[in-house]
Amino acid sequence: MAITGKCNQTLSLPGVSISTTIDRSASGGVPPQDVAVPAAKAGSLTKRDDDTGGELTMTDADHGINNGDKITIFWADGIAYQATVGTVDQATVGTVAAKVVPFTGAKGDNLPAKDTAITAGVITVLDVDFDGDKLKMFAAMSNRRGHVVFEDSGDDVLSAAELVANEPYLYIDGVTATNPLTGEPVDEVHVANGDATAAASFKMGGVYDSES
Repeated sequence: MAITGKCNQTLSLPGVSISTTIDRSASGGVPPQDVAVPAAKAGSLTKRDDDTGGELTMTDADHGINNGDKITIFWADGIAYQATVGTVDQATVGTVAAKVVPFTGAKGDNLPAKDTAITAGVITVLDVDFDGDKLKMFAAMSNRRGHVVFEDSGDDVLSAAELVANEPYLYIDGVTATNPLTGEPVDEVHVANGDATAAASFKMGGVYDSES
């Protein structure tokens, strides 16, 4: 049975308003997601070992970040994601102690200068399987600044993107120039909230043609 994804858009431009509805028929739907992502915690980068590791000093000791957690680090003009708090070799990186959070292996942007103000969000992992090559329409959105990562079953990153508050990560077949989720099927979606004031609402869904 065919299902339909629909996108309604209105553009208000100087001297003109344009409204359109885009439909894409497909045979399957991406498992819909509507989850609360915990608020980030504020702090600063107080030790910078290299571009991917160092130590954060959080503003409050009850930050809730634990050894082994995966975190995303946000600052004014950058994001470093999937950093591991501590390592198996704790003698190398150390362990969480009160406000101090050691980490290594961050991806994305190079870490900022020492003492830069940051927020750190523990990653929420969504077990969502779909083949991005077959997508006809797909969208994900957060109501607060955040970050999303799409991984395949081998833990390789297919796509990673900043989520600007209330602006969608969007793909529409034939409209958006490039499908960002081609390659191996998506196995997990990792979401983090960069806002330290409140939890974020993250939503995701799409339609795909399982016969293509």
